[in-house]
Amino acid sequence: MKINPLLLATSLLITALCIASTAQAGVRFAQGNVTASATVSLSETSRANPNANSASDTIYAFTPALNYSRESARLNLNANLSAPFRRYDSQGQLDSDSLNFTLNGNIPYGAGPRFSGSWSLSYFDGVQSNFLLNRNLNSENFQAGISSNYRLRNRLGLKTRLSYSDRSSSGIGDGFENSNETFLYSIGLHAREIVGTIGAYVEYRVQDRQTTRGFMPIGIDDTDKGLNFGVTGQLLPERLFPKLEADLSFGFTSTNNLDDRGSDSNRLNLNGSLRYPANARTNVALHFGRNLRITDDDRTVEQSSISLNVQYTPRQKLALSGNIGFSSNDFLDGDVSRDDDVFTFGANATYSIRQNWKASLAYSNRESSSTRSIADFGSSLITLSTTISY
Repeated sequence: MKINPLLLATSLLITALCIASTAQAGVRFAQGNVTASATVSLSETSRANPNANSASDTIYAFTPALNYSRESARLNLNANLSAPFRRYDSQGQLDSDSLNFTLNGNIPYGAGPRFSGSWSLSYFDGVQSNFLLNRNLNSENFQAGISSNYRLRNRLGLKTRLSYSDRSSSGIGDGFENSNETFLYSIGLHAREIVGTIGAYVEYRVQDRQTTRGFMPIGIDDTDKGLNFGVTGQLLPERLFPKLEADLSFGFTSTNNLDDRGSDSNRLNLNGSLRYPANARTNVALHFGRNLRITDDDRTVEQSSISLNVQYTPRQKLALSGNIGFSSNDFLDGDVSRDDDVFTFGANATYSIRQNWKASLAYSNRESSSTRSIADFGSSLITLSTTISY
């Protein structure tokens, strides 16, 4: 069992805890706040790999991180850099040293500015669990995007969005290898406060996908075009549901080539979210969606999902959360048909021991019913972690 790096990291964390326990979290830098944190966690999982043939294992993890945030009247900026180290008690081939970086910002949109925009950048290099392929993958993902909103009139805006992603993955201990690129562009109109606080938008989207290295003989070189309609704002009576936030959309995506065999298809896509502050201590959110997704081995999956999330803060130092969800994965191409029905449940409790020191206990459960035996299984994960920040 490889635990020497973990023991060293734990010792460093305890030392930092002694230093930081009386310090204020956050340091001013470049007109923003810089926060350094370190997390040690111990997890027990019933499936080390996301498939029916996998055994249980114990996972030790250490994650140092740096976070930078800046907020002003004109600009919001957030950056995060973390390096998760994970060690398995029995299955050492799954050990990983990962790197994760995210950067995002926006120019706040208000009554005054005519132009607003946002951008995002992310990079990940490490190991991820993939339930659609039922294996852990070495993955390297790069994503970048920018969006803008130009106010044409008082309540009418022009929205544009541009994004690019480059993803590559390989199997652990086998010959699986795949990489692809995706380019997306969209343009639309957004009308705000048409009736009360209710707004509406329409968006035309073009997405181009290309497989640059494939393990399967099915390659995805395709252009999808779609038209989406949506509504936002207070959709239900305000006197019954005050402060309800909603974003509901539907549309059609024309996929010219689902499986590189010349088949054309029009698919209905749905997306929505409802957020409601039930009281000062409780927030409730409902999310649903129906979209197409391309797996790492170039199979097209139609995913439908719905989830309910509840956050409750009974005390100032204690935060509780829970979620429950159901999803359906319908594989549309490939030589072997596959349909998955997945039920998920999770709960989390976080207690702030000090201003910059917290402890968490999390539990998650996933039950999958599938037409493929390797994907027909249940799994659970329980994690105890502690985090300090400075």
